[in-house]
Amino acid sequence: MTYLPNNDYRINSTTLAMQQAFHLTYQTVIYDVKGTYYSQKTMTELLEEACLRGGSKMSGRLEAAKHTLAIRNKIPLIIDPFTYLYAFPTHSPKHDLNSWIFLDHISEIKPHPDHSKKSIITFRNEQYITASCSFSTATTQKARTTQLCYEYTVSPIRYLDRPLDPFPI
Repeated sequence: MTYLPNNDYRINSTTLAMQQAFHLTYQTVIYDVKGTYYSQKTMTELLEEACLRGGSKMSGRLEAAKHTLAIRNKIPLIIDPFTYLYAFPTHSPKHDLNSWIFLDHISEIKPHPDHSKKSIITFRNEQYITASCSFSTATTQKARTTQLCYEYTVSPIRYLDRPLDPFPI
């Protein structure tokens, strides 16, 4: 585990998940391919910075996702569609038990064997976390985020093989 007193962690393509730290000094536990980090910044602050680096405010990205998916709660986040960086919350982002899970790294979601309101999320590198949400919630959130990823990264590509008419009638 690495403590980041200078708050220098930046969400990127190696970020797996984030959870609240429940610590006096640190706000967020960040699970990354390279290790586990603690940051004094909140998850929202880290996500806002990542969205701004991707060209938009977090509120705009959430509004776009809300419109695209026609949902109002637990909205997945388009952090940067050009680098396929998408994440979903397990609860309302304001909820203490909320986790943010990054779509590209998920290998498997399983129900927790002892708690029906928890699930085990395994990543491609065989690291795993326990999320405080049911298996149903986790799989629904993953499906929503996958749909969002399709709409913003795959769907527009199918129009590229057509010539663009600069003066449509």
